[in-house]
Amino acid sequence: MAPADLLQPLEGQRQDTLRVIDSLTTADLEIVVRDDGRTVRQLLCHIVDREHAIETAIGRALAGEIAHLTAEERARISASESDPPGTGWDLARIRAELVEARQRLRLTFESMKDDDLDLPVRWPEWPARTIRTSIPYMLEHEDSHMDALRETVERERRLVG
Repeated sequence: MAPADLLQPLEGQRQDTLRVIDSLTTADLEIVVRDDGRTVRQLLCHIVDREHAIETAIGRALAGEIAHLTAEERARISASESDPPGTGWDLARIRAELVEARQRLRLTFESMKDDDLDLPVRWPEWPARTIRTSIPYMLEHEDSHMDALRETVERERRLVG
């Protein structure tokens, strides 16, 4: 199996995410996601941000580097996630960013050899893992956020409707 073939579950999840985005309204972006504290917009921006971060971490692993962050860099990332720079993004921009981020990840995987999948990937909040073993975590991350988002929006629409 080619490295890019391992992205099939992630690409299926992304299609589900895009369907949810297509069902949202502009007003939905300001709903606070239950048990998360972020708005729908902030949570979707977080998913975009994490996708770019994982692609960067994998790119560094392929280059023989390991991502190390200073305390200040970690604090800046935490702050940007609670108030992401993309808070003015509309649904079209968020959708485009998610599509583009997944295309970049696919291009990265298409450039890999099988042995590359076993390179270590380290990011501050992750336990040590390889590129290959990161894939289920990436899938679960997006899936769990989208489940919470979907449930919150549906609940809010029932209350308002």
